[in-house]
Amino acid sequence: MALKMSMCQFSVPLLLPHGNNSQCTLMLWALRDIVKEWRPHDLSESKGFKEDNIVQADIPFYSFVRLKNCSLSKSQVLNHILSLGQQNHNMFIHRDMKGGANEKEIANGLVEVCWHLPCGRENLDIFPEPVAFANLRGDICESLTQFSFLFQVSTATFVFLDKVEENEHKILTSLQDVKSKLFFVINKKVENSEDTMSVKKTLKEIDLSNSRVKIKEPRINVVRFSEKLCTAIKKSLTDVTTTTNIENMLDKVVELGLFVDECTGDDQKKVAEEIMKGIGVQSVPDYKKQQLPLQGDKWKRLSQLEMEECRLKNAGSVGLEEYKSKLQEEKQQIMKDLGENKLSTAMKSFIEQLSKNDNVQRDFFLKWMKIKLNAHLRFQQSSLRQKLIEHSKKGEKDVNEIAKLDQALLDSSLGIEHYMRELGLVYEFSFQSREDADKISHLPALAAEMLLDGYPLELLDGDASNIPERWVTDVLMELHKKVGEKSRLLVLTVLGVQSSGKSTLLNTMFGVQFPVSSGRCTRGAYMLFLKVGEDMQCKLNCEFIVLIDTEGLKSPHLALLDNSYEHDNQLATFVIGLSDVTIINVTMENSTEMKDVLQIAAHAFLRMKKIGKKTVCHFVHQNVSEVSAHAKTIAERKHLLDQLNEMTQIAAEMEKQTSIQAFTDVLDYDIEKNNWNIPGLWHGTPPMAPVNTGYSEAVADFKKNLLEMVTSDRSDNVSQIPEFLQSLRSLWKAVKYENFIFSFRNTAVAQAYDNLCKEFSQWEWEFKKEILAWQGEAELELLNSVNTSELHHLNELIELKEQVSHKIVDQQIIMNSKLNQYYKKRDRHVNLIEKYRAEFFNSINSLAKEIQRSVNNKLDCALDLRKSTKEAEDIQRKNREIIEEQVMKLVSDFKKGGLSDKQLEHEFEKMWTEVTVNVSGLKEIDISGSVLNQLKKNFLNHNVNEDLHNIGDLNDIGKCPFEAKPEHIDTTINTDDITDGNLKKDIMKDFQNFAENVIQSCKC
Repeated sequence: MALKMSMCQFSVPLLLPHGNNSQCTLMLWALRDIVKEWRPHDLSESKGFKEDNIVQADIPFYSFVRLKNCSLSKSQVLNHILSLGQQNHNMFIHRDMKGGANEKEIANGLVEVCWHLPCGRENLDIFPEPVAFANLRGDICESLTQFSFLFQVSTATFVFLDKVEENEHKILTSLQDVKSKLFFVINKKVENSEDTMSVKKTLKEIDLSNSRVKIKEPRINVVRFSEKLCTAIKKSLTDVTTTTNIENMLDKVVELGLFVDECTGDDQKKVAEEIMKGIGVQSVPDYKKQQLPLQGDKWKRLSQLEMEECRLKNAGSVGLEEYKSKLQEEKQQIMKDLGENKLSTAMKSFIEQLSKNDNVQRDFFLKWMKIKLNAHLRFQQSSLRQKLIEHSKKGEKDVNEIAKLDQALLDSSLGIEHYMRELGLVYEFSFQSREDADKISHLPALAAEMLLDGYPLELLDGDASNIPERWVTDVLMELHKKVGEKSRLLVLTVLGVQSSGKSTLLNTMFGVQFPVSSGRCTRGAYMLFLKVGEDMQCKLNCEFIVLIDTEGLKSPHLALLDNSYEHDNQLATFVIGLSDVTIINVTMENSTEMKDVLQIAAHAFLRMKKIGKKTVCHFVHQNVSEVSAHAKTIAERKHLLDQLNEMTQIAAEMEKQTSIQAFTDVLDYDIEKNNWNIPGLWHGTPPMAPVNTGYSEAVADFKKNLLEMVTSDRSDNVSQIPEFLQSLRSLWKAVKYENFIFSFRNTAVAQAYDNLCKEFSQWEWEFKKEILAWQGEAELELLNSVNTSELHHLNELIELKEQVSHKIVDQQIIMNSKLNQYYKKRDRHVNLIEKYRAEFFNSINSLAKEIQRSVNNKLDCALDLRKSTKEAEDIQRKNREIIEEQVMKLVSDFKKGGLSDKQLEHEFEKMWTEVTVNVSGLKEIDISGSVLNQLKKNFLNHNVNEDLHNIGDLNDIGKCPFEAKPEHIDTTINTDDITDGNLKKDIMKDFQNFAENVIQSCKC
């Protein structure tokens, strides 16, 4: 609540009085969530900023109090001071506001606080540095303890008064350090000698200088007087030598006998500090390697292996089965190594604290962990960001160095999510031998409890691009059990470019607390379960709304990587496919990027055989506040849909799915009903800008309409957790097997690349055909040579190799020319694949080298064969003579010794073995493996990767007659939808006949 109030630029409670005003509590715990950013004027030039938890920030602290007789509203004056130069904003409630004149029942004794934070612009900032302002409700006599506390902790205290009564006089004259800390703000009314004398008497006794006495004359209005007070505060700021922070006020609170709202969490605080103890003496990456080892390089390597096992991109010339076997061996070894890791000290303490039955203690512990981690990381990452800024400013940007700093920034990220990820991986690999198995078997049930308590669960590890499937499955199944197997789900995902406000949108819509901060380092996708009230379960047809929050797409650190498109497209396709509703968060600056991602997602769904459901898409256009925006942007919305339709048709044509004609055939989208304009989040210039009420109202309206549409369109076939998990597994499997489309920016680029690949394959075949024809003639020439001189054969071989080198160079020039001509065409969108030009030229060079190597090998083999033929003839003649000699000897021995037939056979076999022992057979060639490799290469861009992967040994295929099945038919013809049995039989019969004719023609 305090965080939300602070975001709205309302004052928040610092000292909260108890019901009878006899005691009050310092609201330290309530304020710990408030983190602020600001830019002092000394950092304006460098564009630097400071970020800190507001209770730990060392800043000047000004208090405003009043005496009993005071007709000037200090709260109103404070509002004017803090709004000078900007639109007036009521941070403090005062008597002239609606409801401000109501009789106070619990407010007296309340101390509120707010902060002025500079943005670095002199014309906008009231003060050049951050300043805290506290406001005591009621007069000081009624709340003497609060006044004493404020006076002792404040940089300066402003006392508002009309006159001074006797008891007030005693209080003021008893104060210490009055000359340096006290200001009098006197509201001068009509001449009243008695009131004037009481004020003069007090001023004289405390010896307060005239510069510290501010008098409001009756003729001066509140606004002008507020400017005068503001000037006094600015002047006093130049003399400030000491600052304070709210956390350091604890000693004074104890001294005055006040309460603190966080004393009950001391034990959990100590445990959190103990877990983090190692970070102080080593860097965060080193700490993670030592205390969170499972999510390190081996987990990332395992994730790469699982992806490669499906896509087989790097098999090269190695047989597929052999390559898969190597991948499996490496996988098994890594899993064994990960399974043998013992629980680190930090993880033992972490699991122990989470496993306690007291949910309140667990919440305290996690909150302390979050506070301590964030405080440490703010300091660590600020230096890295500064280095990044310095490198980015250099004239010649070092891309590699910037990439390293970006990676260092990612590696230095450490939050609760990393400990929870480690906890999940501990369980994921617990099926390997582990001594601590008994300590972790309860972890899924524990995580399920935390899901019910509102904590998110990491669905996709963004650092490794992988899902710990066993962990996620067991956690969700435990949740399914805990709710009595009543777990119908409405899955809602928000997708958007980094720092576009998607997490804020979800938080505002549903009152959750996904982490929000510009440029966060957390990656992946997180899911959070919201329990639906019983009154809404029938309407929404679900027991839970599952919110999936994703990392921002198109992040700067990924833009430096070669596979940036692949990462974003995989993530988007995965979460859209899981969702019933996807919110596409769009701003004016990133609409093109989001359109590209949607094209790839739709194209990927076309390539996947079973996607499960048709997701409803809603476009939320951020920072659009004009009332006429919806009517004026209809042309832009139609243009966007036309582009998506065009790209979907291209994708459908590429995938031979002619029944798909529009984007709406793949994803459910209505150009009128599914577009929403939302004004900007802030009303003014941060950090002093309050939340725009128009934003909140627009989001509330969007949520209301979205749920109404869900209510009216929701089918009875709703997934529960088991079905959701099945969908998750099949979708993730499909994503892993997809090896083509994800690597492109959009469908147009994919189509242009595919077209060039087809042309290139034709050129490649012409190149090979020309060389193969010459190679055949050259081999025959070598084999049929009648000259037996070895020197002659060697010279002949050298000459042939020179000839083929010239031929290959000629063909390479022709192929390069064809590629250059292709890129000069104005059609086929060749401009979209300019970045791949060098790749194709390199492929030509590689092809030429490969053909040169292959032909040279064949010529060497032909010469060896010629030599071997002669050697074989000599060996055959020699062995025949030996065998004849040995046979004659055996015959002679048989006549002399009278050997039996069996003995003779034995002696013959013995002789034959001795004679032929040095005769070697032909080397066995894996023909089926070579064929499979070539098939995979030829169909690289086609949606058959999973089929080729699952073929196994080609030698085992085709032994039985081919039988036509429904899955063999183009997906645009769904035989399941044909109700006429005879028609279905006729289709299958025609297909069987056609297939048999094709097979027969191939045999001929």
